Amino acid sequence: MHIITHSFDHNEMLVEQLLAQFPLEIAMYKAIGCNSIEEYKNTGDGHVAVLKHEGLKNGMRIYDLGCGSGRTAQALVRSGWHGEYKGADIVHKLVDYLKEKCPGYDAAVNRKLNLLAENNSLDMVFHWSVFTHLYIEECYIYLQEVMRTLKPGGRLLFSFLELEDERHRKIFADRIAKFKGPDVWGHLDTFLHRDWIRRWAAEIGFTPPRFTDGTDGAHHPPFWQTLVAMDKPAPPGGTVFGA
Repeated sequence: MHIITHSFDHNEMLVEQLLAQFPLEIAMYKAIGCNSIEEYKNTGDGHVAVLKHEGLKNGMRIYDLGCGSGRTAQALVRSGWHGEYKGADIVHKLVDYLKEKCPGYDAAVNRKLNLLAENNSLDMVFHWSVFTHLYIEECYIYLQEVMRTLKPGGRLLFSFLELEDERHRKIFADRIAKFKGPDVWGHLDTFLHRDWIRRWAAEIGFTPPRFTDGTDGAHHPPFWQTLVAMDKPAPPGGTVFGA
């Protein structure tokens, strides 16, 4: 199985640099792009609001791909959710912090393009700003893995950047300026298209994806990145997700 290397060195180095400069808690929220503990908590609470709107219930088995230092995991604990949580990330110290803050939650380091779960075993898989830092081929393989591990009727949620969103185009413009300069850009910023995701969903066997604009705050706080929800089809007469 292919091992993710392009993101590992940058993220590992970033965490080490932050730990050398800041106390542990500050380093852990800065490592995933937050500027304060309040932003870290509020963003995590927003993640949980998305999950609950999309059918998260107590007792479910869920998988947090790219769990980082536990922004979503800690918010799940604060929310009182009870179930079986599994997280995975590529940086040891982020995973260790999550496990310290969320006793009873399972998390592991995994740098392969697979999910650490058995076939047909998960109710929900989610990942925030993971496909934004992967090659599109890696995104596709992860979708295949999600299909393998979801229960029939299970749900996938993820976020992505798209050039059709004016705010996301600012990131692309910044990258162009950086590439014209002398400095090396530290990580990928990948942009996807809704038509690609629709095609991948159809090829792999998901239900047609539902998209939520990053500015949409009708059912939960605006996410900023575009959100996608799609399901592994249930067999005829099977349980509808969240029912």
